[in-house]
Amino acid sequence: AAAAAALPRAVRPRLADVAAEVCQGGTMEELVAGIDLVERIRAGHVPGLTPPEGLDDLTENLYAAAVRPVDGLAGATDIADARALLALGDRAGATGRLLRLDHALARIAAAGTPLTQAAACAVRVLLELDNPEEYGRRLASWVDAPADEMTARLQGALTVAGPLLEAGDVTVVPLLDRVEELPDEDFLRRLPALRGGFDALSPAARDRLLAMATDRLADDPHGSDLRDPLPEDPATLAAWLAADLAGRAALSAFDLAAEPTGPVDAADARSRRVLPDKGEVTAAQRWRLVLGRQADQLPDSGRRLATALDELYGAGRGEGSHTAEGAGTGQGGGRGAGFPSVREWADELDALFGARVREEVLARAATAGRVDAALHLDPEAVRPSVDLLHAVLSLAGGASEKSLGRLRPLVARLVAALTAQLAKQLRPALTGLASPRRTRRPTGVLDLPGTIRANLHTARPDDRGQVQVLPERPVFRTRSRRGVEWRLIVLTDVSGSMEPSTVWAALTASILAGVPALKTHFVTFSDGVIDLTDRADDPLRLLLEVRVGGGTHIAKALRYARDLVTVPSRTMVVVISDFEEGYPIGDLVAEVRTLATSGCALLGCASLDDRGAARYSTGVASQLVAAGMPVAALSPLELARWVGEQVNR
Repeated sequence: AAAAAALPRAVRPRLADVAAEVCQGGTMEELVAGIDLVERIRAGHVPGLTPPEGLDDLTENLYAAAVRPVDGLAGATDIADARALLALGDRAGATGRLLRLDHALARIAAAGTPLTQAAACAVRVLLELDNPEEYGRRLASWVDAPADEMTARLQGALTVAGPLLEAGDVTVVPLLDRVEELPDEDFLRRLPALRGGFDALSPAARDRLLAMATDRLADDPHGSDLRDPLPEDPATLAAWLAADLAGRAALSAFDLAAEPTGPVDAADARSRRVLPDKGEVTAAQRWRLVLGRQADQLPDSGRRLATALDELYGAGRGEGSHTAEGAGTGQGGGRGAGFPSVREWADELDALFGARVREEVLARAATAGRVDAALHLDPEAVRPSVDLLHAVLSLAGGASEKSLGRLRPLVARLVAALTAQLAKQLRPALTGLASPRRTRRPTGVLDLPGTIRANLHTARPDDRGQVQVLPERPVFRTRSRRGVEWRLIVLTDVSGSMEPSTVWAALTASILAGVPALKTHFVTFSDGVIDLTDRADDPLRLLLEVRVGGGTHIAKALRYARDLVTVPSRTMVVVISDFEEGYPIGDLVAEVRTLATSGCALLGCASLDDRGAARYSTGVASQLVAAGMPVAALSPLELARWVGEQVNR
């Protein structure tokens, strides 16, 4: 604001704040905004403001700081993070600062979530770091991935490389071919997921891509003249009609003529596929269905498919979303009447796609916030996933008692399935906590095999030639019945940016709460702090109590944890957060130093999902590491191993 007002005396101290605050703990969006502003000031593009000294160093620091959070986006599932990668790539490409970004993008492309992998690969293509033809083949291969993964990958790729694909570059040709050559049943089964991937494009962008795809189909040498406009000269038209009739008569003489089936779409002339009991779907019609455009040009069976998908995805967002329906272009959502109830919609989905795809579509609708769709999910048929569980839990928070009663069996089924899956992984890592373990402290129970192994270096032959071991360091075993010796405090960030990790954190804490050797506290925080320890042994009850939303105040949560500490040397404090602290960083660093100095074992979990992909602020995390809190991207299994190592060391 000071720069826009041409106030140099106000700009200089603010630039110092940028160097001190934004470079240290700013998000990628803030860093990119800072780069834009500083570049404009340095180039003299702010009227009335003379560029101050030191901008070159500040720009370099901002670029270096902006590359650091790239590693923290590996676990991102938000399209906004893909756009941030693109914005950073644009700035780096325009100024020649690609080397460091090149390596960071390569790491995400190898180990990120499906969305960030696709986005990072697309950015690398746009920056001419990767071969576009190879990326095109990879893009086409994602059509064969599982439905959720395919949708996420297409969203990441299209968010970043949408204009490149619209231009008909070599990157899009393999994707077009793959969609067009899918067997009919496979195409129908994948259609909802494909539509979800292309929904990342604005309606206007989808119109352009559809025009490019249909033009490409019409470029077939046997059908190219079909798209040429008819001549206005009546004599020429009459001559063409006479030739057509003569050709038809010649074919009829050999009994080769077929009854006409109606006007031929030039774009549909390339290929026709017949679906048993489902009507006819051509290559061009496939793209109208996938892109959600020109529903009025589909046959009746195709309109049913389009209307069913429009009920979920609507007309799209962004450029072209407000185009008036009925303008003669076929733009907008389906033209049929909307479904009056979810029950009828679910029945239509079942008839069009089958029961399995119906559950997937209803689950997507529930994830998008439709409680009526969640109420029609079959608990036994649905595929358990953290995203679906979190969506249903979010809906349950605002549902009536009647709706909550109908949702509870679904939540119970999802929680039970995910907890059983997670417990199977965690129990082997925690068995040593519930059973006797080796120790150097005298307990009265000698571990003879362990003592021999630990003292083999003392082995000597005696006078009779027998080997003797002189135990210098005896090893004992703890007694089986042990009291609660260790306290584990799990501080879980439930701010709006931490939705997926919250579910895994709650499930993990519930499993750890069942370990006899631990006293587990489960504490959630955003702007405030809520202790849910009394519910930690019941994952269903715990998850129904968790409320996600608000800002991030990690320092406040650490102060609360400090009050729970009784024996620091036997206390573990685990912070699960993206570390995007919304309050002064100095307070947070001070709290970490206090706990570390007291002797508590500290750990920052940058992410907690089943894969351990990270989504966090690397600038803040690096300061916490320096203060005494190691920060790592851990899966639930790796977290359990860390807890076991702390107790058994």
